[in-house]
Amino acid sequence: MHNRQSGITLVELLIVIAIIAVLTALLFPVFATARHASKASVCASNLRQLSKATLLYVQDYDECFPLAFYRVGGETGECLRTVWGCLYPYLKDYRVALCPAETQPTDLTALRATRPIATPVCAGEPTHASLMPNWCLTVNAATYPEVPSVSLARLPFPASTGFWFDGWLGSSDGGRFEPTSGVEPRHGHRASIPNRVMAGEESRYHGRGQVSFVDGHVRAFMARLRPDVSRRGDMFELSARPTTVDGRLKPVWLVQGGVYHERASFFGWPSRPKEGDPNRMLLMCYPRPNYCEEWE
Repeated sequence: MHNRQSGITLVELLIVIAIIAVLTALLFPVFATARHASKASVCASNLRQLSKATLLYVQDYDECFPLAFYRVGGETGECLRTVWGCLYPYLKDYRVALCPAETQPTDLTALRATRPIATPVCAGEPTHASLMPNWCLTVNAATYPEVPSVSLARLPFPASTGFWFDGWLGSSDGGRFEPTSGVEPRHGHRASIPNRVMAGEESRYHGRGQVSFVDGHVRAFMARLRPDVSRRGDMFELSARPTTVDGRLKPVWLVQGGVYHERASFFGWPSRPKEGDPNRMLLMCYPRPNYCEEWE
């Protein structure tokens, strides 16, 4: 008698491989979406924790928001304290200032070479951050030491006042240290962003940026990419990208919806409805030489 050995044929093996390939192709987008959603959930949780920690600080310090930056003296010389460091007693973990969807958070140690501040961050301060505060709530005492802290009572619309958001840290004025941030829509990207974005191509790139508000809720906003290059007839116009404190050029995204619609960051607090247009709000910031009291 002949012994027949059981096994699979080459055709059957190819069929199994083809089925696995089809299933992988179908499930890969689902896994990618789940991965994006997981990272977005962590970011939202970190935003809530930062907001709660800041409000705990406010309760302990006469209902005033922490300072964004201020210099202190020490045994090793002058150093810089930051708003993230101020919140450490309420957080116990600096990773709350990070977002897992950001592969290259802002390097805060670069502040030592940022003109005109040129001061290293103090020992024990966080070295990286990817979640940024509303700079109008946290006074930059390194540049404006005479400006008092912002009081919670000054905010008439806390539910519409941006608090912490997905962003990056830059400086908008070389003559003085002006912290600035832009929206970073880290969640739901469908394509990488080229070095220069032509007008008409911006709709190919979309994502969501998350922000917490002073009343405690967190919301995701769609962001629209502003083109770097536009064309008028035979002329090309080039828009410069902002530079972070650690030397990176960032594309400009505009918030879609809410009080901060068409703005590049959650900067300022709503002060009152605009006359003749109740759907629009005027924004305020603490008095500074280069900002008006109210603006659209």
